[in-house]
Amino acid sequence: MVTRFNVVVLAFLVAAVIGARPVDAQDLSSYRGIAFGSSVASVIATTGLNSNTSAVKVVHQRPALLQELAWRPQYSNARPAGSVDAAQEITFRFHDDQLYSVTVLYEARLVAGLTNMDLIDAVSAVYGPPTLTPAAKQGPVLAPAGTINGSTALARWQGGDHEFTLLREVYPATYRLVGVSKRLEALARASGIESARLDRLEAPKREAAEAMAETERKRIADEKVRTTNKGEFRP
Repeated sequence: MVTRFNVVVLAFLVAAVIGARPVDAQDLSSYRGIAFGSSVASVIATTGLNSNTSAVKVVHQRPALLQELAWRPQYSNARPAGSVDAAQEITFRFHDDQLYSVTVLYEARLVAGLTNMDLIDAVSAVYGPPTLTPAAKQGPVLAPAGTINGSTALARWQGGDHEFTLLREVYPATYRLVGVSKRLEALARASGIESARLDRLEAPKREAAEAMAETERKRIADEKVRTTNKGEFRP
């Protein structure tokens, strides 16, 4: 059953996706006023996060710099007093300091009772008519025993270089919205593959260097013990 609280959350979800400035219903180039291609610094400034926050994570540094920034809007000082933000966590991903992906995970208790179409309609109010998948009009799927996670795509909004996909999660029972710049995401994916290749290629050399460093640390430690014991030993 959709409660009055759910209705308030749904209304805020629409407003939150739109952001502080009006967004054209066909414009998929931004989320909450943050445009794809934005820098890490500009996203930090817009979200109100501390510029020295440890939330910025370096995924890899070559052949391109890939970073992630996690933001929990529910704890943001910029959130209007008394408002309810259904987003539990928003993850921004960057390729060479350009935002290429936004993933929004919604708080399970704040979307409880809402149907797939409730969420689809809320996103459609911002991004226009979607393409629905066969799962869009199906009810919630019960998580099989032992299930850790699982996602089902419900709807997609596409236009030019940008795309948003709404997914239903099996466990926990919630929803996820993923937006991407297809061009930048392709570059990030290629960069990730190349980084993994370089890691495999350099693994023997890196492991040998780590083994030598460990041997040297042990030698120094053993020598320290020897020196101490030698000075204190009395036959």
